[in-house]
Amino acid sequence: MADTALHFVISAPRSGSTWLTKALNQHAEIFATEHRLFGEFCEVWQNNDGTTSPRITFDKYAQAFSVHYFFEEMGLQRNAFQEAFTKSFANFVVGFAKRRTGKSVVVDKITPYPGTAGLVVEKIRKLFPDSKIIQLVRDGRDVLTSGTFDWLLKDAQGTDRYRYFVDKEPGFELKRFFDDEVIRKWAENWRETVEVFDGSPADVVVSYEAMKADLSGELRRVATTLGVNTGGFDGLGKVTFEQMSGRKEGDGSQPTAKARKGVVGDWKSHFTRADGELFDSLAGPQLISAGYESGPGWTSTLEECLGFSPQSQ
Repeated sequence: MADTALHFVISAPRSGSTWLTKALNQHAEIFATEHRLFGEFCEVWQNNDGTTSPRITFDKYAQAFSVHYFFEEMGLQRNAFQEAFTKSFANFVVGFAKRRTGKSVVVDKITPYPGTAGLVVEKIRKLFPDSKIIQLVRDGRDVLTSGTFDWLLKDAQGTDRYRYFVDKEPGFELKRFFDDEVIRKWAENWRETVEVFDGSPADVVVSYEAMKADLSGELRRVATTLGVNTGGFDGLGKVTFEQMSGRKEGDGSQPTAKARKGVVGDWKSHFTRADGELFDSLAGPQLISAGYESGPGWTSTLEECLGFSPQSQ
């Protein structure tokens, strides 16, 4: 099977990758999905409903599988077996998708787990050198804000944001939404998905903000990169926030919803000056290189505290 049947979208989590995937699936030639092939990662994470489930990549599964497999009888070393196994599986799921959908191109969206972005890109370029990589970028401060809301029910117990948005503690005034730990986690994850392309750019760069301004135009740019009909999205309508969430764009009444608000620049309502300075120390150069700031002075406009209205009695 030709490797060029499989292409990739890479972004930090909470950057609009699900939105882009749903939009790409409108095209008669594209099937977009999520495989979680690359990046040696396996952890058990908590879900919003209190249950837990593993987050594991196929890379990690292949690594565990190889422990008991007699790959030597095939004349292979462990690393060669794992790479061949991973590539064979990827080609199988691509073939399966093409047969089931009747579409000729498969796009795999990847939001690399923490610390794995470099390995993800390295594996793609080694195993599928003819595949195209679409880099999806969103302002890292909006990524942090969206991600922190997404994890409210998972890792925020005891924080001020949990008291305000989940416990809804009467009379409580939210003066700081973030804490240092959550800023570090999301800023570092966002940074690595940007800087991984510093030396070798993706085939096309799409931004969340440009998708908000002109989704059809951005989709045509992707179609050109993938070598499919650029008019394939014409007349199909838009995949809107309202369609995905059942709420109006900007409606933040469900703070833990997967599609929470769907706006650009929401971070400005949630950053204190201390938050901005910490984020800038961790990922300031990437904000500039990605075009979200022209220099480091952006933190000076932020307030010392938020002052969210006290919860009603």
